[in-house]
Amino acid sequence: MRNTLIAAALICCASAPALAQQAATTTAKPQSAAERIAELEGQLIRQERIADNARQSMEAMRAEMKLRDELLVLGRERNAELYAVAMEIAEKHVRRKDWEPFTQHSRVRMENLKQSYEDRLRAARITAETLPPSVQQRMDAELGTGAAAKPAPQPN
Repeated sequence: MRNTLIAAALICCASAPALAQQAATTTAKPQSAAERIAELEGQLIRQERIADNARQSMEAMRAEMKLRDELLVLGRERNAELYAVAMEIAEKHVRRKDWEPFTQHSRVRMENLKQSYEDRLRAARITAETLPPSVQQRMDAELGTGAAAKPAPQPN
């Protein structure tokens, strides 16, 4: 990402010496002052466009980096949630040293517990389609779903 930023800055700065060299070679031809001014104004306009394009690309890269940073923060939070779920499962397994024979009631309770863990894990999962929190909030606000609504779990 930084290499792209540096490359954009170099493109902007690299064209200035080339234009100066071009101006030096064109001075050998006799030109009127008005023609020279018009040529320099054209070069100025081109340089301003180059600088504007560089600024716009920098702003776009900064926005992209901000969204990626949000995803990193979200990933850290979700990973902490996943770790907590895994630790809870491990603790429950260790505490149940004396496994009773499963009755129908216990089997249903265990299946419900398993399903709740799976639901929590799916809700905390980050996939390629996961949106940064700021984008998700904007979409929720635009769709009228409200900020209190949790995003739907991602499919496997």
